Amino acid sequence: MKKLIGLGLSLLALSGVANALEVGVGLKAGTLGAGIDLSVALTQTVNLRAALTSVNIDGEEDTLTVGDDGAELDIEAELDADYGASAILVDWYIFNGTFHLTAGMLKNNGSLDFSGMLIGSGTIDGQAFDAGDLVGGEIGGKVSLGDSYQPYLGIGWGRKASYDPGFSISVEIGVALLDPDVDFDAAVIAGGNFVGQAELDVTLQDAEDDAEDELDEFELFPILSLGINYAF
Repeated sequence: MKKLIGLGLSLLALSGVANALEVGVGLKAGTLGAGIDLSVALTQTVNLRAALTSVNIDGEEDTLTVGDDGAELDIEAELDADYGASAILVDWYIFNGTFHLTAGMLKNNGSLDFSGMLIGSGTIDGQAFDAGDLVGGEIGGKVSLGDSYQPYLGIGWGRKASYDPGFSISVEIGVALLDPDVDFDAAVIAGGNFVGQAELDVTLQDAEDDAEDELDEFELFPILSLGINYAF
């Protein structure tokens, strides 16, 4: 949210020179959250666009199931989810109308943080676990959908920054590559029944690798957004 406020203040600061620069500003919402676009006309048919979106969902409670088939463990978890992205894009209005092709670089800032209590006992990758082996029975982690800027391609409809001043509705459909990263964290009680810290760290690393491999199967992240724009 602080990023959005900062970008909004920057847009206000630019408003005095917007006419000379042929600037367009947009508010949008979609699969990457809600946010702001700033477009600058490079030519009659090409715009350079910076985009930033964000939305937070905190304090959701859920039960996560982990472990090997037939020997799963439950984690009573509290989930904090963030959705959003930052991007630098080029829009090409190939027919000099409202339809455009878009290409650029996008960083998916979506992430899921969880902290929870391990319930019961079971096995993960063949390693036996019991809630009593962990400090406080606690386990936490973070799943990030984007660790770096990745290519983005899309199509859309909306007013160019070089149009006459006024409002318009925008629609954009595209895909971006995911660059997932998964981290789990837990500490073992000294003298636990089943596992030591070194064994736990190896198991958690294997679980992280498996989770990242599964996310890689969905490396193309679909993006849809609707917005309202104003060309100065």
